[in-house]
Amino acid sequence: MADYTQASVYWLYALMAFFATGALFFLARALRSGAVADDESPKYRMLEDDLPAPRAAAGGEGGRDAHQA
Repeated sequence: MADYTQASVYWLYALMAFFATGALFFLARALRSGAVADDESPKYRMLEDDLPAPRAAAGGEGGRDAHQA
């Protein structure tokens, strides 16, 4: 009987080590670049950056509603 441990298990250990090394690499890269330093600010900045709609585009004078009368 042949022993298939090397063919069926050891490559999986190498694959798991590759994934763990990749995860640690990208975590260290994100920490070094500051991507996770302040993760709350993008949502507040996105809410504050909204500009009010122009009056003509909102259906004011010269808009679509004026021609339907």
